[in-house]
Amino acid sequence: MPTVIHFPTENVPPATQSCALTELIRDELCHLSSNEYMVNCILERMKPFIATLDCDLELDVEITSDNEAGVLQMIPAVQSLQSRFDGIISEIISERILHEIHLFHIERAKKI
Repeated sequence: MPTVIHFPTENVPPATQSCALTELIRDELCHLSSNEYMVNCILERMKPFIATLDCDLELDVEITSDNEAGVLQMIPAVQSLQSRFDGIISEIISERILHEIHLFHIERAKKI
């Protein structure tokens, strides 16, 4: 029997690599009583969407002795912005999941 060599995943494009966002969507679909076939179909269709949202919004700020006080004062505002942004993204993801479930059922009904 031939040996299967698993390729490393670090060079795989984000759309095909399992990420936290993909797992969050998978969990949500499973929570909504979706079967594995439905989950895989929806995740496949959502790959470009997931790749768009799976980005690093890290704020690169160099703290020096001159700007330390100002940067520390901005931390609460940045945290508040991050919290609002996370809420908006969660709403967008939830709406997209519901839309994809609806499309899945329409497509299945057309095949019958």
